[in-house]
Amino acid sequence: MPSTLSIDEIENAIQHADPTTRHQTLRAVTDLFMSSAPALDDGKVGLFDSLFGSLLEDSELDGVVDLSRRIAPVDNAPPRLIRRLAEDDRIEVAGPVLTQSPRLTETDLCEIAKSKGNEHLLAISTRPGLTEPLTDILIERGNNDVARSVAKNASAQLSRAGLEQLVKLAERDDVVGAGLSVRADIPPDRLHALLAKAASQAERKLVEVAAAQRLVVSMKQAGNLAESDVKAFAEARHQEAVIASLSLLANLKYDAIENLMLQADAGGLILVCKALGFAWSTTMEVLRAGSERSGLSERDIHRAHGDFMKLSKTTADRILRFWHVRQSVA
Repeated sequence: MPSTLSIDEIENAIQHADPTTRHQTLRAVTDLFMSSAPALDDGKVGLFDSLFGSLLEDSELDGVVDLSRRIAPVDNAPPRLIRRLAEDDRIEVAGPVLTQSPRLTETDLCEIAKSKGNEHLLAISTRPGLTEPLTDILIERGNNDVARSVAKNASAQLSRAGLEQLVKLAERDDVVGAGLSVRADIPPDRLHALLAKAASQAERKLVEVAAAQRLVVSMKQAGNLAESDVKAFAEARHQEAVIASLSLLANLKYDAIENLMLQADAGGLILVCKALGFAWSTTMEVLRAGSERSGLSERDIHRAHGDFMKLSKTTADRILRFWHVRQSVA
């Protein structure tokens, strides 16, 4: 279908289009909009918004991705279309719009940041001029990659609470620390004070970790460390005890389990829990216990249930044995 069709002709074509050729119509509408966008008033943009809305229902992924990439930077892009693309669960569709579109408002971005996973948060974190309410959400819900991106985004505004959270992360993440160290909006004396506070907190954490390890070792020696205890620790959000328990039961180092707890991908923890013979209810609580640090949302955890059910214990045991070999070599 030629890209020179008029709006009326394209609207008529949509009404009579064969679903198998809708991707061609989508391309034609996109071409027409991109060529005429600078001269369009709000009424014409609204018409295009309706046209795109009709086309997206049955369009192939490649066509929607192409649309998102081309229309993302356009100043007067159809607003409903932009919001729809930004909310798409597929990051290849949402990413270009989340990183570039000037049509997304702060309210739009905050709502999306509150409901989507780490890939969407990471895309948002690269935008220029992020406001404090938005960076607070990104830091609170995002994983380490999101925190690193916010820290090095020089134009992102940081609240006092957001800054202190990043400083805490910087104590164990050099990339976050490097991003903070070159920010012009943080006075050096303030940064040094925060880093000193973080160092004190890190020292306190070492004490808490040692106490948790002593607790679970004593429980195991008494024959009392079971799946129910791990679940109870997880429900109480006693992260150090959860990590120490999994470490002892799976014969993996504390740091190895802690790294799995920090990852946005739940696969590692699922594998350990499956190898230990845990039920999904216990595994779910373990994932929730680590969600504050990993950024896993309830939606992410719900999706992880399918992966847990598909993973066989035999496969989990085999991979865990491989980790043991790799750990011993290291």
